[in-house]
Amino acid sequence: MSFEKKNPGFSGYKQQPMIFARLASFIREYSIAIISFLLLFILTLFVYTETKHRAEERSERMFNMKAAQATEAIGLRMRDYVQILIGAKALFIASDTVERGPWHTYYTTLNLEENYPGIQGVGYTHVIQPDELEGHTQTIRKEGFQDYKVHPEGKRQVYTSIIFIEPFNGRNLRAFGYDMFSEPIRRSAMQIARDTKQPAMSGKVRLVQETGADEQSGFLIYLPIYKDNADPESIQDRQQLIKGYVYSPFRTKDLMTNILGDEFNDVDLEVYDGTSLSKESILFSTDSTLHYHAEKERPYSKLSSLNIGSHTWRIYISAKPGYGMSVDAGLPYFILSGGSIMSFLMFFIVWSLSNTRRSNHLKQTITDNATSALFIMDRNGYCTFMNPAAEEMTGYQFEEIRKKPLHYMIHYAHPDGTHYPIETCPLDRALPSNNDIRAHEDVFIKKDGTFFNVTCAARPIIENGEPKYTIIEVRDITDEKRAQQAIVESEARFRTMADNAPVMIGIFDEWRQCIYVNKQWLDFTGISFEQVLNSGWSSMVKEQDIAYVEGIYEKAIEEAASFRAEFRMRRHDGKYRWIVSTGTPRLGAEGEFMGHICSIIDITEIKEAEAKVKRNAELLQKLFLEVPALVALVRAPDQQYVLVNPPYSKLYGERTLVGKTFREAHPELGENGFFERMDKVFSSGKAFIGKEIKAAIDKSGNGNLTEGYFNMVYQPLLDSKARVEAVLIFSVEVTELVTARKSMKIINEELSKKNRELIRINNDLDNFVYTASHDLKSPIANMEGLITLLHDILKGKLEAEDEQILGMVGNSINKLKQTISDLAEITKVQKELQDNVEPLIFEEILQDIKGDLNSIINESGAMIYADFEVKGLLYAKKNLRSIVYNFVSNAIKYRSPERQAEVRLHSYMKNNYVVLEVQDNGLGIKQGQQHKLFTMFKRLHSHVEGTGIGLYIVKRIIENNEGRIEVESEEGKGTTFRVYFKQFPGEPRVQQV
Repeated sequence: MSFEKKNPGFSGYKQQPMIFARLASFIREYSIAIISFLLLFILTLFVYTETKHRAEERSERMFNMKAAQATEAIGLRMRDYVQILIGAKALFIASDTVERGPWHTYYTTLNLEENYPGIQGVGYTHVIQPDELEGHTQTIRKEGFQDYKVHPEGKRQVYTSIIFIEPFNGRNLRAFGYDMFSEPIRRSAMQIARDTKQPAMSGKVRLVQETGADEQSGFLIYLPIYKDNADPESIQDRQQLIKGYVYSPFRTKDLMTNILGDEFNDVDLEVYDGTSLSKESILFSTDSTLHYHAEKERPYSKLSSLNIGSHTWRIYISAKPGYGMSVDAGLPYFILSGGSIMSFLMFFIVWSLSNTRRSNHLKQTITDNATSALFIMDRNGYCTFMNPAAEEMTGYQFEEIRKKPLHYMIHYAHPDGTHYPIETCPLDRALPSNNDIRAHEDVFIKKDGTFFNVTCAARPIIENGEPKYTIIEVRDITDEKRAQQAIVESEARFRTMADNAPVMIGIFDEWRQCIYVNKQWLDFTGISFEQVLNSGWSSMVKEQDIAYVEGIYEKAIEEAASFRAEFRMRRHDGKYRWIVSTGTPRLGAEGEFMGHICSIIDITEIKEAEAKVKRNAELLQKLFLEVPALVALVRAPDQQYVLVNPPYSKLYGERTLVGKTFREAHPELGENGFFERMDKVFSSGKAFIGKEIKAAIDKSGNGNLTEGYFNMVYQPLLDSKARVEAVLIFSVEVTELVTARKSMKIINEELSKKNRELIRINNDLDNFVYTASHDLKSPIANMEGLITLLHDILKGKLEAEDEQILGMVGNSINKLKQTISDLAEITKVQKELQDNVEPLIFEEILQDIKGDLNSIINESGAMIYADFEVKGLLYAKKNLRSIVYNFVSNAIKYRSPERQAEVRLHSYMKNNYVVLEVQDNGLGIKQGQQHKLFTMFKRLHSHVEGTGIGLYIVKRIIENNEGRIEVESEEGKGTTFRVYFKQFPGEPRVQQV
């Protein structure tokens, strides 16, 4: 005893083998009980794990379904609102003019407050050009709105005004007359709607309806209306024909509250404007805390996108605390605790019973407490055993179900009511065929006649080498089926929405394989869905763009990021179209990258417009560089050169001007007032135009000034607020022109002096001719009288030779008299150039001349034909008569003796001349003598009397009146004269009869 007290550790050392021995003995004695305990406990853990996992999966599926329903509810409601706008547009199309009364009736008939709560109103905004603004304002004021005006005020290239808005009360009165096109976010949506002809939703805005109380974020949806109900195809036509927009404003909180109602109280929903999920882009949140940005993530959450009217919303939905805490959610813990308890109970039961009873009881306990229904069926098809789970599942007690073969109790009919033959039942055939059946889905029938979905496993039980029984395990999967159906329906809704989207949509996995495309994609490419899945997108891309697209796509996949690419894609007709592809990452439930959702829009028209703008810009740049003038651009407010063209730079000796101020570059111009002119243009915004401005230019930059003269324009360039942004200098050097004009002035003065001298000499010559002809008439008359007197005195005394000489003297005196008369006529023609003109008729002049020439016409038998297309003209009467008289008389005098004389007169217009053509069939003129025809005193035929002065006078008359004369003649055939009478612009024509 004392030893033990002194050495207590020695006692413990002796006791340890005893403990181990007892433990080993206990294990050997109760090995079956321990094993049963462990098996049941492990089974419990397994069932617990599976049940918990399935409960979590079910909660997650339910949450995803609810999140999808919430997103779908928002999308459906927004499509309803778009349909309302389409109906409003139809009202405009159906009516030539929509007035305020019918618009109010349309709105009240819709009963939107009851049928579609959440909408702020339905309105119409009218597009107004600047020159229409005043008239538009007066028209609305005449309707009774005396204070109406378009606001905000200010000058803009185009205006819009809200003229209809229903309900026309409360907050909506603040929107009356508002120009939404003046605000960038609204303008962007309106431009998209206008250019695409489709509904377009704006980004996040503050509505003009907000009063400061209960203020909410807002947005608007627009639908374009074109003039004359047109359906323009090109973007340019749509921009020119836009008439207005029907639209609806929305206060986001009011809208979402009415859409969601009480159905989604167990989740929090956040709506972000655009693809960004920043706090600034939040449109609506059911909770004051933004859970997307919270540090701790909730167990269930989902981020989805919603595209409405060419605009994207990101919707983040998260489950509130306690979501999914239903009976099913607590079932795993109940199973764990219950299974643990049953494990211990099983242990003690087996421990207290014999090995045989303990073994049978363990089996019974397992089957009785199994969650799956268990049946044992004999070779005749009768049920010989069913556990409690089977009784609960079918509603039958064991005594009831064993009365007939099991098939005829729970498996005798199909869900459509048709008979289910036992010969075709795979469960009944498992025993005869000795085959296992696993995961077989079927439909069973409860005692009350209701059908339910199950999954079955069947296995034959072999005794003495022969199959005697079939054990069947059945699990109710009705809830799983419903969940699967919900997923299928959700996918169907997605496909419907995608197929009706106004863009091409494709879904790709993380390996770049296409797994879905919508109808627009198939219509655009013209290939089948199977071909798309097999060939992918690359076969549609233009070969030159493939490397570019793959580079962007590979980077987006590596970074699990969004991407945007513009490239050419082949359309169904073989033509390549420019498209823009935007890809958004697809994320799984755990945030893992699953690929991209891509939207594709045809931007060929936009690219063509951009190319045209680029070409125009290049053309403008080319014009700027090549225009043969001095062009420069000076910016505000420092008056610094930002652009000069080559001629401008060359003028200043290729000195560097860009980057210098106007004063720094040209200090020499300060004394000529150039700085003050430039300052005035910048301050007033009015152009300066100067002609022949004198300037001293330092062309070489060494201080040596060169004087020059310039025509210049300082043209201010204004911004949208009418402020001067820059001044365009446009100048042309006219130094040579000014110098030449000065020289010309000196030359003109000398010419004037010479002209005055020539006029004086000409007058002296005219006076001489007139005086000479006047003074010679008296001596000639005396000589004529003396000859007559001499002839009378010597009458009868003269010999024949003397008589002949005296006659020759008389003839000479007559010729001298005629010559003096012709000289006087020439002088008279020169002095009578300014005779008054009057309307003359060719036919009347011809008839007058035919009267004078009547005797010679009758004597010669000449025929005169006239065809006057132009009936007459403005001319001096005696001059025109002289011209026609000479031509007609000469044609008769110089007729051919071999044929009857014919004279043809014809008039017509040629350019600015009235042409008179006189043609005869007379003797004609030799080619070598035609140039002498109009020479003074020149006669080409001596057998006819004349002085040779007539055609000279005709030529002088015609040329003095700025006309001309032409002649064509062939000897022996005849002559044609053409007279061109000048008709001056603005000169009245003789009325054509």
